[in-house]
Amino acid sequence: MKIKRSIFIIALIINALSFYSCKDSNEISISGKIDDCKGCKIQLELLSPIKVDTLATISTGVDGSFTFNHNDSIRRLYRLKLENRPPIHLCLVNGESIEITINATNYEISGSNDCEELKRLNDRMTESTQKVEELRSKVSQQFNIDKASLEESNRIADSLYQSDKEFISDFIKQNHTSPIIYLALHQYVSTTQIMQLPNDYDIYKYVLDEMKTNNPDLEETRHLESMVRKFELQQEQRNRDYISLSEGSTAPDFSISDQNGDTIRLSDFKGKEVTLCFWASWDKKSVKAVQEYLMENTARQTILVSLDSNREQWLQAIKFHRLDNAINLCDFKSWEGITAKLYGVKVVPTFVEISGEQKIEKVN
Repeated sequence: MKIKRSIFIIALIINALSFYSCKDSNEISISGKIDDCKGCKIQLELLSPIKVDTLATISTGVDGSFTFNHNDSIRRLYRLKLENRPPIHLCLVNGESIEITINATNYEISGSNDCEELKRLNDRMTESTQKVEELRSKVSQQFNIDKASLEESNRIADSLYQSDKEFISDFIKQNHTSPIIYLALHQYVSTTQIMQLPNDYDIYKYVLDEMKTNNPDLEETRHLESMVRKFELQQEQRNRDYISLSEGSTAPDFSISDQNGDTIRLSDFKGKEVTLCFWASWDKKSVKAVQEYLMENTARQTILVSLDSNREQWLQAIKFHRLDNAINLCDFKSWEGITAKLYGVKVVPTFVEISGEQKIEKVN
């Protein structure tokens, strides 16, 4: 009897050890080394659309080495936050083990296709940002830039932008079952987000459908669904509220602040021919159209009304695209701005030409 009881206890111990051994081997393992980083603080963070949770904070060893172990049965998005280095985005699930070697400017990663793909995405966006910043620096140094040089700079910028959009679209389709496509939607080059919901509704809807199919339990999926649905409802409301301004009708007055904080009203320009140009820094087509209009219509008073929602991005675009010679207005409410609604703006660019008597002459 005692022998049977001993055998039973031993069996329980073996099963318990086996269980914990399997559990440990199925954890997420993140290990690596950071060059010249003895005792540096490094954090493992769990990403979500609402907040960032710090899961663990450690210091690197004397040789810059580090190791994190984490347990999660759902594939999620993570980030390594490093001292004096750009963060590294990860996508992992239990059972995956990755190795990272980090230097001052870059990193190498192995052990996870999703993590390797995120590195490819990061490398591309970093390279594009450097090219855009170099172009901006070149333009800003030319105080009296001529039309041909400005057009060439715009051509290069447009080419980079279109190339990046194509890259991200292909990236999303190649990785359509993975949560990393959510991060791909939110990539920036310099201060400009490449994919914008008003312009790229189809790709946002595609990502949402794939996330709902392959990653239905993620908070990212619920957040994206909320974003897309809100946009769809706004479009429906905008279509119902759309104001059609006929030629010869009185142009609605408005009051909105310019880039200096001064209040500008349409009624201030009675007796002058005015053109309202509705545009947005995130829409390259509208930027180019506004630049061309300013060059070809110097006799008219041009007022640029931006549908931007970010003040810093708006001001940078004015400077970079040389739009300083026009009056620049923005209420940072995008499509919901009162001026855009007053003039029934449904697309950018939209140009509204107004006579000295403040009558609508032409809308295109």
